[in-house]
Amino acid sequence: MFDKIRQLVFGSNNLVASRDINYYNPHPIRFYEKDIKEVIDCFSQEVVEIVGIVTECNDFYRPNIEEKNELNNLTHEYFEHIKSNSLIYFEKISEFLNDRRNEIFLSKYLTTARELNNKIVSNRTDFVYFDKIFDAVYSYIVEKDNYNICFDKELIWVFLHYMYWNCDIGVKYDKTS
Repeated sequence: MFDKIRQLVFGSNNLVASRDINYYNPHPIRFYEKDIKEVIDCFSQEVVEIVGIVTECNDFYRPNIEEKNELNNLTHEYFEHIKSNSLIYFEKISEFLNDRRNEIFLSKYLTTARELNNKIVSNRTDFVYFDKIFDAVYSYIVEKDNYNICFDKELIWVFLHYMYWNCDIGVKYDKTS
């Protein structure tokens, strides 16, 4: 009797057939999220008012944003959300990251962006829309810290959107042309 209960609760330990192993992985995009949290935390403490809109990018390889959205399969609705909720922060983020006093944060930002972009490329087929990549990364950052983040969690979205807008994550050009 005890063996049947144990088998129901713990399975039959049939490891060869992998029937009793649960491989559920809610976050296919994992990365060292502490650096970007530190950058966002410092940014949130230093910047009191956030104004200004970035209208141009100096990246020679950056496509126009509509082309980038198409290449990355970002929905029009999500892009409109980025424009209405995050775009106003981008100039201040650029100023913050390019300030000589924040070189360590720029380094952490760039390291995170490269690592995250590599993870996105590796797992891109798991996501039809880039919108879902934003959601997976945001959830990973917040859940990894058990929701104990000491700054406004909205800034995580803003920084992820900034990374995308700035072409630090996502496809920049059509590799088939």
